[in-house]
Amino acid sequence: MKFSKNTLAMAVMAATVSLAQTTPVLAETALPGKEKATVLDKVVVSATRTEQSIEDVSSSVASVSSEEMDTNLVTDIQDAVKYVPGVSVAGNGRFGLNGFNIRGMDKSRVKVMVDGVEQPVSYNPGADQMRFNQNMYETDTLAAIEINKGPASSLYGSDALGGAVLMRTKNPEDLLAPSGDDSYAGFKTGYSSADQGFKQTLSLAKRAGNWETLLIYTHTDGKETSTHGDGADINGRDRGAADPYDYNQNNILGKVFYQLNDDHRVGLTGEFFKRDGEGRILSNEGYEMMPGFTYTNNFGIDEDTRKRVGIEHEWLAGNAVFDTLNWHFSVQEVESAHETLDHTPSNGNRNRTRIGKDTSYQFEAEFSKELIAGNALHQLTYGVSGLKDNFKLDYTDYLLDTGVVKPKNPEIPEADSTKWGAYIQDQAFFMDDALIVTGGLRYDSFKAEPDSSSGQPDVSSDAITGRLGAVFHWNDNISSFAQFSQGFKAPTLNDLYYFQDKPDANIILKPNPDLQPEESNSYEIGLRGQNHLGNFELAGFYNDYTNFIESKTVMESGTEIYTKVNVGTAEIYGLEFSGMLYLDEAFDAPTGMYSRLSIAYVEGENGDNGGSLDTVAPLTTVVGIGYDAPSEIWGGALDVTHVSGKTGSDWSEENNDNVDAPAYTVVDLTAYYEPMENMMVRGGLFNALDEKYWLYQDVTGTPVTDDQGIDRETQPGRNWGVSLSYDF
Repeated sequence: MKFSKNTLAMAVMAATVSLAQTTPVLAETALPGKEKATVLDKVVVSATRTEQSIEDVSSSVASVSSEEMDTNLVTDIQDAVKYVPGVSVAGNGRFGLNGFNIRGMDKSRVKVMVDGVEQPVSYNPGADQMRFNQNMYETDTLAAIEINKGPASSLYGSDALGGAVLMRTKNPEDLLAPSGDDSYAGFKTGYSSADQGFKQTLSLAKRAGNWETLLIYTHTDGKETSTHGDGADINGRDRGAADPYDYNQNNILGKVFYQLNDDHRVGLTGEFFKRDGEGRILSNEGYEMMPGFTYTNNFGIDEDTRKRVGIEHEWLAGNAVFDTLNWHFSVQEVESAHETLDHTPSNGNRNRTRIGKDTSYQFEAEFSKELIAGNALHQLTYGVSGLKDNFKLDYTDYLLDTGVVKPKNPEIPEADSTKWGAYIQDQAFFMDDALIVTGGLRYDSFKAEPDSSSGQPDVSSDAITGRLGAVFHWNDNISSFAQFSQGFKAPTLNDLYYFQDKPDANIILKPNPDLQPEESNSYEIGLRGQNHLGNFELAGFYNDYTNFIESKTVMESGTEIYTKVNVGTAEIYGLEFSGMLYLDEAFDAPTGMYSRLSIAYVEGENGDNGGSLDTVAPLTTVVGIGYDAPSEIWGGALDVTHVSGKTGSDWSEENNDNVDAPAYTVVDLTAYYEPMENMMVRGGLFNALDEKYWLYQDVTGTPVTDDQGIDRETQPGRNWGVSLSYDF
């Protein structure tokens, strides 16, 4: 469903002008026991690599705090960003979530980092036995998720073509008093009916003299995420209910910091994530792919792990070259192991084991320096980063009836990747801080080195990216911002080396080591406003992407040849509006009542054929109303999310026969109650009207002629959650 750009722009601008006249609002819900705090009071790091108030940032940055995640009873990163305009997370079923989408860019085109540690991109070879997804994160450990909505390569290098997501885990100071010896213990338990998941989290922190420590342990037991209730509970490809699946998940986060003296602080971080799951794949039961290949006794066993250890050092040097130096070194290992068991007449009982493993060594050093030149303050940030990575696939088929072991060739060879970069940024404050100008430049180098036995060549590439932005505060209530930024994405191992030869099907998938990096230029302009009534933000953006890596198909002697080439160009543009109005201040409503609104409108165009882009989300609107009692011990909120349909020409020319993703409206209710000091009870009723709906990402690439089991892609019907937390 498409809206006239002029009509939508006029509507949003009219709303903005009306809001500006009363200085309406985009604000954070007041938390129990705290004063009302606006979104513009938030401090973010991702926009400039240094702590900055959002009101001084020259681009759109979203921040989701741990308090907001608790309020919304968040269980995973998909829940965490569901109310963030222009941002979503796709994926469901056995292999779970597969990465972020920011304004129409997703997967390897969005950089994801945890505590400054780069996360490997998702790998999907297309077959149902293997996934290597970005879904090994425990939200209860997170202090905040920050999202840069636009190219951010001048800050974070390759993969930040369409944006960057930075997750920061909690530090001891997030749980302890600002100074002095202190200790903290907290326990949280919760239940979610969507996957019958029980979660328990124990958090411990202590400061004694120069030592600070933190330990967070989380355990979850759950089942498959349910689909809408009217999905057919049958075997085979027409199954509408989710395949049965049991999982248990554990996460341990530990941190130790020591203050050597007034100038030096060192820290050690360790994190271990593990999820075990198994279940019947009933949607494949009785499926006949071809004669001799009728699948029965289908079963899946999965194990996903993420381990990291890191050391960091902060030095308050105060010398002529830099005021501070922060460096960290981390080792991370991420592994997905999947066993798919089945029986076919041709092979008997079989176990297809697919293992993907990514091991990385990462280093970064960042320097900062403040200088005064004339009447301007300059905050300089510069540094270097490096990453050495190994990615390996291990495929084996076990024929259980005969004991035969058959090693299989994976789609891409084992390969090492090396990335390094150097960057500099200047944030300058002019006119008594009314004008803030930020400029940055970065150089990045990338090299892929496949195993010599593969016969594939090494591939090298580099890029220089920059950005220039400004914020102007017209007065204490109104400011405007604008920014130009660039992004790039080096070809992934999947892009460069994917190979398959299927002679029976007359299909060959050929590698292409000559690929060049994808590139993007982004332009953004916006307006912010705030006063005692609240605040708002309106942003318009235009992103131009070139050198897109896409699949190309040719016929040679009756054989289909698939390969990747740099042929694509794309344009993505749109408007985002978000605001909150304190109804008690604006209309003399009961004290503690507020409302909020967000709208994300995005359009995408394939520059080669003029068609639409499948990754671009339809128009999304969230309207909410909430109440926090003056006693600060109870409150609640109602949020209504409406998403327009994605049908017909909204899909790309390649998927012009895609099934419809109908429009839908979802109503969520949440509430909290503090029965005693330091104890909080929260509850939520989600999809309260039991709407049957699909996320457009989950049906992308599904033609009308192949819509078997489409109900299996639906989101849960009416479901609920509850949590209880107590701080000692």
